[in-house]
Parts: sequence; structure tokens; C-alpha cells
Amino acid sequence: MRFITLILRNLLRRRTRTLLTATGLAVAIASVLDLVGIASNFERSFLTIFAGKGIDLLVVRAGISNQLSSNLDQKLSDKLRGTEGVAQVAATLMDTVGFEEAGIASALINGWESGSLLFRGLRMLEGRAFERGEKNVAMLGRVLALNLGKKVGDKLDVAGEPFRVIGIYESDSLFDSGALVVPLATLQRMMGREGQVTGFVIQGRSSDSDAIATLRNRIEAETPGVAATPGRDYVQRDVQMRLARVMAWATTALALLLGSVGMLNTMIMAVFERTGEIGILRALGWRRLRVLELILGEALVLGLLGAALGMMLAVLGLRAVLLAPTARGFIDPHLPPAVLLLGLVLGVLLSVLGGLYPAIRAASLDPGEALRYE
Repeated sequence: MRFITLILRNLLRRRTRTLLTATGLAVAIASVLDLVGIASNFERSFLTIFAGKGIDLLVVRAGISNQLSSNLDQKLSDKLRGTEGVAQVAATLMDTVGFEEAGIASALINGWESGSLLFRGLRMLEGRAFERGEKNVAMLGRVLALNLGKKVGDKLDVAGEPFRVIGIYESDSLFDSGALVVPLATLQRMMGREGQVTGFVIQGRSSDSDAIATLRNRIEAETPGVAATPGRDYVQRDVQMRLARVMAWATTALALLLGSVGMLNTMIMAVFERTGEIGILRALGWRRLRVLELILGEALVLGLLGAALGMMLAVLGLRAVLLAPTARGFIDPHLPPAVLLLGLVLGVLLSVLGGLYPAIRAASLDPGEALRYE
């Protein structure tokens, strides 16, 4: 009998226990993959915005942890344009708005100036972008337009004000695709923040990292009270991003603890019930290492089975989350390959953590005592 066949037969002899243990591992692994995947997709989506628009620096009020809470004078754009090393500057005003009739509790609304570099990376599917002087007009991201059931020419109520949809666009960033864009002056009036913006995006004359670092220092020195941050640094320091990462890795630690305890319990019971069988194998000439490999092999197969089920549950779980209107446009249902690989790694780790002690215990059994155990 081949060694792997023996391992599989041992597991199939107790089908219910094997299935319950694998299912428990799968639920733990799926929870980790979903949270890590969502955090990873959030970060990637934000970074795509900066890369797609050619943004080198984001200028916001110093000391704030979220761009939505920033508040700067729009006139600073003229000073920033005159800073050595700056190629382009664009002002932006950001807020959130709800569309309760469509079940959307919060969607991002952007106030941009016509012709701004912020329009880069947006691909018009229908209609057009707004022009200078237009007021209550809106461009909808593809995902938001789908969720709202709107098309070009339709009317849209935004925070109690009537807007006309003039364009539908898509973007490589899920956040852009789930947002709407309106003229900056219109959003300023709606928010009661005339002449104010949440920040500025800057494209440098050179994309060299040293040149960007120099430009960053120059802006902060010449414009007190602001912080100029590269896109990647800003995303990594964002409070929501950090919170998502902490929650994901805390869940990973908890899953490892609970999963390894479940595996430990299953394998200890398996060794306890098969003490006589292990004694016979030892009496027939099996070395301690061979017994160790047998028990660890069973744990590894259980772990890999749990990982496979966990990856399937994670994919199905993300798609189930998207059934909620509040999640549409904010969660990417696709798990990156690196996250799926994490599921496989977790399965192996759980196998080792939960199976090592029972394997050592089984390998250390004295053949004579094990035979008398029955």
C-alpha cells in the first residue's frame, strides 16, 4: 500500500470528523482571505488613481489623517503653480453623498475644474465631460450609474439638488467607477465652502524619485500649513487603509490560533484512537520518523483540503457581499493571486501548528505499551 493511500484511508475512515475539521479550517481561511483581499483591493484601487492620472504629489492640510477632513484655500493653486519643478496643479473637493432611493448609503462625489488633469484615466462610455461655466451637471462612474439605473440625459437628485447626467465613464480604479464628478464651483456652493478645496494634486516636471522628494520639501517649506505626500505614502498612511490592514492581519492571527487548536484536537483524537494500530506499525519495523510523517501527512492533507474549500468560500463570500447595495462600487470581487496563495500558506501553517505535537506524541509511543493499550 502506498504511503499517500494509507493517509487518505485513515482520513476517510472518519469522514464526518474529517469534513467538520476541513470545514472549520475553510471558514477561518475564507475570513482571512476576504479581509486581506478587500484591504489589498482598496489599496490597489487608490494607487491606480494616482498612477492613471500621473499624480506625483497630493497636497492637503498638514496634520490631517483623511483627505475629506482637509480644508485649503483654492487660491493656493496659483502659488503652487509658481513653485519650481511643478508642471501641473489641479484642485479637488471631495465629499460623500447618499442615494437612499437606490439603497446606496454613501458614494464619493468629486468637485473638479473643467479640463483638470484629474480627468486623466477616465474613459467616456456615453456622453461627454462638462465644460467651463456649466453648473448642475454630473458625470457618473459606470458602477454608480448601473447601481442608480441612470443614463445620459436623466435627472439626478444629489443632496436635494437637481442635476442632469451628461456623461458615463469608467476607470481602472473601482473608486473612480463608483463615484460621480460635478463642477468644482457647484460642489463648493452646495457644501457652503466657496473658495475652499480639500486638496491639490500635482504633477512634477520630473518623475524621478529624488526630484519628487526635492519638490515635496520645497512645497512644504514655501507653503506653511500643508503636507505634500507621494501617492503611495498617502495611501499607506491613510487611517482607513491602516485600519483595514490591522483588521485583516488580526483576523489572520485569530484564524491561525483557532484553526490550529481545531487541528490539534482532531489529530490528538486520531492518535488516541489509533494507539494500538501505531504500536503494530512500530512492531512491524516502522521507524519513529515514519510514524511522524504519517500523522503530519494526515494533518497536511486536512490543511490543504481546508485551504481549497476556504479559497472557494472566500470567492463566493465576496460575491455575496456585493449583493448589498452599500457594497457595490466599493468592493472588488476578484481576489489577487497573492491573496489566494496566502490561503495555501495558511493551510500548510495550520497543518504544522496543529499536527506537530500529535505527530511527535505518536512517534514517541513505545511499541509494547501501545500494543497493550488495546
